[in-house]
Amino acid sequence: MTSPSIRRALLIRCGLGIGVLSAVLAAGVYLLVRESLYSELDDSIRETASILANQVELEDEAITYEWQEGLGTNQSLIEGALFQFWDETNGTTTRSPALRRRDLPRFSGVDGAPLLRGIQLSDGHHARAIGLRIYPFVLDDEKQAMAERGNIIDPQTLPQILVVARDAESVHRSLGRLRWILGAGCLLTLGLGFVLIERAIRSSLLPIHQLASQVQERAEHQLDEALELPEALPSELTGLATHFNLLLERVAAIRRRERDFIRHAAHELRTPIAGLRATTDLALSQPRDAAAYAAHLVTCQTTAAELSELVKRLSALARIGQPAAPASRETVDLAKLLRERAATFIERIRERKLELKDDINNAPLLATADPALVKIIFNNLLDNAVSYASGGVILLSANLTTRGVEVSMTNPSCDLKDEPERLFEPLFREESSRHDAASHLGIGLTLSRDAAHAMGGMLVADAGSDWIRFTLVLPRAME
Repeated sequence: MTSPSIRRALLIRCGLGIGVLSAVLAAGVYLLVRESLYSELDDSIRETASILANQVELEDEAITYEWQEGLGTNQSLIEGALFQFWDETNGTTTRSPALRRRDLPRFSGVDGAPLLRGIQLSDGHHARAIGLRIYPFVLDDEKQAMAERGNIIDPQTLPQILVVARDAESVHRSLGRLRWILGAGCLLTLGLGFVLIERAIRSSLLPIHQLASQVQERAEHQLDEALELPEALPSELTGLATHFNLLLERVAAIRRRERDFIRHAAHELRTPIAGLRATTDLALSQPRDAAAYAAHLVTCQTTAAELSELVKRLSALARIGQPAAPASRETVDLAKLLRERAATFIERIRERKLELKDDINNAPLLATADPALVKIIFNNLLDNAVSYASGGVILLSANLTTRGVEVSMTNPSCDLKDEPERLFEPLFREESSRHDAASHLGIGLTLSRDAAHAMGGMLVADAGSDWIRFTLVLPRAME
């Protein structure tokens, strides 16, 4: 399937717009000129008809056409005038000399009203004509004479149909030439319009081609470098290009994190592998009794368990940002579960000479959550509290609030008091902590926050001058 082209779409639409506009303008010009020419011609015909209508006189009880009396001196009437009378009482007709024996079409408007229309003469020429019904006029002397004769004739009983025509062939040919000129002008305008629009579009799209060339010619190691925006980049594209550069910045950040991940993973794996190798080398360095071999095997088993836990967390870190399997939802007593998980850290708390204070509500604190994910969160929070507490008391609290069930862990700490949220960044750790155990790879809090979000809750951190607190909020179970 061919992809839609902006250049082709703009060219076609702009070209069609110019074509339609040119056609409308040409049609308007043509109609205006046509109306002007025919209006002038029609006025002339009406004027001639008005004159001729007054040339019909009732005299001596007969119709007299006075225009016939001036034929000898009026050459224009003889040579060019086209008009014809029809006597509706006896059907006789009288033509102008220019018609010779040819007839004009006989017509008039409703009830004899003047009617203008185009006609075609017997010689094939186009013409305009007016047809109307007229009545002869009677002079006062004739009225007196008819009265004396006792035979008064009403002029309304002697209707005449008068048709006056004017050859419009010159106007017709002029309009024909005008149509050709306007048509050619439209085609020329359309052609020039396409050329100019095509150049304008090509020039406007040039910054896009420059950006595309930058992307296409970019080497693999430059994939996350920001694009150089052309100076002539249209404002409509500035936002798109800027956001594309922001996307590249995010890609660069992800690649940096990937490199950090590999570096940290290698560092974390190196220590247990070295320990495992040293233990096996020591065990095989000389013959030993069964108890000595068993002791070395226990050491290897412990190291393998640490490696397994480390690999598990690295795999979990690799899944960050991918659609996770939906968390199961069931009613969980967070107070009971928190106390159970805290009990597993008692030995480590004693080793670090810390104190654990329980400020958990004694009543069941029921939340809708996934027990496995809640255990991961509690383990990570307790592990961080025990590992990084600078001494003193680790305070556990849990209560029902308007937001749901809230569980907080507070421990003494002087680190990151100004930006505790950075602790949730993947692989983020203080430089001083990278020599710690494999469980502190810098992904536990990131996984914990993702787990809280998966259950419809949240995990936040806040800190004071010498303490830091993590608060987990989960939806309250429906009773």
